[in-house]
Amino acid sequence: MRLFSKYIIGCAMLALAAGCGETAPSPAPANYKTLKVERQDYMLDRQFNAKIESKENVDVSALIGGTLKKICVNEGARVKKGQPLFIIDQAPYIAAVNAAKAQVATARAALSTAGLNLDGKEKLYAQQMVGEFDLRRARHAKEEAAAQLEAAQAELAAARTNLDYTTICSPVDGTVSIMNFHEGQVVFPSSTLPITTVAANKQIHAYTTLSEELLVNLFKEYGCSTSDELLKKFPPVTLYTVWGEELPQKGHFDAVSGETEISTGSVLFRASFDNPSEMFRNGSNGYVVLPTTKHGVFVIPQGATIHIQDKSFVYRVVDGKAVSTEVKGISANDEHYVVTSGLNDGDVIIAENAGMVTEGMAVAQETGKK
Repeated sequence: MRLFSKYIIGCAMLALAAGCGETAPSPAPANYKTLKVERQDYMLDRQFNAKIESKENVDVSALIGGTLKKICVNEGARVKKGQPLFIIDQAPYIAAVNAAKAQVATARAALSTAGLNLDGKEKLYAQQMVGEFDLRRARHAKEEAAAQLEAAQAELAAARTNLDYTTICSPVDGTVSIMNFHEGQVVFPSSTLPITTVAANKQIHAYTTLSEELLVNLFKEYGCSTSDELLKKFPPVTLYTVWGEELPQKGHFDAVSGETEISTGSVLFRASFDNPSEMFRNGSNGYVVLPTTKHGVFVIPQGATIHIQDKSFVYRVVDGKAVSTEVKGISANDEHYVVTSGLNDGDVIIAENAGMVTEGMAVAQETGKK
């Protein structure tokens, strides 16, 4: 056993002796795809999520209370402005009109009687058979009868208006939404829920938000000092569905909020579009693309960048070694990053898997396309 232990120790000493005086080999340079950058003009498409609203999206509510007697259209039907949609029970309102007519007739008769009485008093006064007091009383009686006739006529007009309100018509050309009430239910003007909504989808608004930082940058890019000036200089924008289908008609940003949302630090923008095919409907979602030409920038792969908090870095290859360099720019999309400062023409950078690179690492260059 002792002989075996001595044998092991001896072998270890020989191995150590054999390694003395030798240096460890340097690690082989890592093989990374590199890119030689050059300035260029680049069309940057900025995308903003958008909520779609019809230009005319009108709630249809009752102007008088009553039982919903008839629904004249189906949900989802296309309707014209002025087309009847609903009819409220008319019986009590017809009765009110008839009663108002009777009041008008009674008041008109009373006015006629008061007029005849006044004529008689005036003749008697001329013959000095009645005094001035009787004459004035007759005049006041006629004036009171005339006022009662006007009040009765106003009641009749109101009753007829209420009867007209029993037929609820479409306020615009559009499409009927889901019904919130059904035949036999009672509707009231004070109800917070409309009977339905009619949306005119031929023209739409797309509402989106831009961060304050981006808004400030856009002012600089377009050389503007006011929001109105910026809206005029914006190029036409394109609207897409959430699955990427493009609306053929171009639109324009035409309104901007004067307030900043405190919780998000964003500003609301509105773009308007013609929507003849009604690809979009009220309540749809999509995204708006704003094209912007960036001049004299470097376009590099997203894989070449490292983002740490609010800073971005790339690795330049200098004398065969990786050197981290801070850059400033914009993420154009999932594939490209647009560098506006931090690089120079002819710089060679690591073009992929930058997150796996360490400072000073030896790099074997495999030049990629620009």
